[in-house]
Amino acid sequence: MPTIELDARRRVSYEQSGQGPPIVLVHGSPGTAATWSGVARRLGDRFRVTALDLPGHGGSTPRPEGEPPTTEGGVAAVEAVVAAQPAPAVLVGHSYGGVVSLAVALRGRLPLRGLVLLEPVLVKLLPVAGLHAAFADAEGVFARYFERAARGEPEATGIMVDFWFGPGAFARMPPPVQSALGANLARNSLDVRSVFAEAYEPEQLARLAVPLVVAYGSRSPAVTRRMALLLAGMVPRGTVHEIADAGHGMPTTHAEAVAALIAAWAERWSDPAPRARD
Repeated sequence: MPTIELDARRRVSYEQSGQGPPIVLVHGSPGTAATWSGVARRLGDRFRVTALDLPGHGGSTPRPEGEPPTTEGGVAAVEAVVAAQPAPAVLVGHSYGGVVSLAVALRGRLPLRGLVLLEPVLVKLLPVAGLHAAFADAEGVFARYFERAARGEPEATGIMVDFWFGPGAFARMPPPVQSALGANLARNSLDVRSVFAEAYEPEQLARLAVPLVVAYGSRSPAVTRRMALLLAGMVPRGTVHEIADAGHGMPTTHAEAVAALIAAWAERWSDPAPRARD
């Protein structure tokens, strides 16, 4: 895989295919650029598609040992890939990658044509909207996860899976998948802690000039829809989209629907003719 050197000690790896207006894809945790293979294949005939590996995943450099859990490393990696595109890109982030992608857009160092977030795990948005009870419930679940992850219990991954995919989801997964998720426990724990390091201010969100679409699956837990509606309502150019029959793993389970959503908005944002907001 090709790489971009961030500095003397860090590199970000990526996969690239297709020709046309650029789209940059940011996976969730755990995951890699390969998470997007089905989506990228469906977009490659119209777009230049770049899928990167976040720090600690795939071929990208791991997080430095002892580094505080923040999204800063992920933001730097995404910014480097976006900056390497021949024109302003549509940035697409899933789950934890959605948190990183939103951070990139809010920082505003690079021009973006648009932002598509697929079930971004914006837990810290709940108390900003005054949903303190919902945040406390989520915080309790995550606290149990962090406690068990700190002890190195591979089964701790099941807490996260059941929270985002629904009760019993982890138990229904094939044993090889459970084992693979358990093997990524340390990396996922760092990424999840980074989610809780984020801070959102209504004034900051209200200044986001980039057009935004937030998608959630109709089969996902209610909290994902709630976060999508909250974010779309806090930014000037936000739209919410439901993907029928999809759950949290939509980039792989519903690649066709995800690719169609991305393509539709990428084409809309490249159209200079003004259109009414949905």
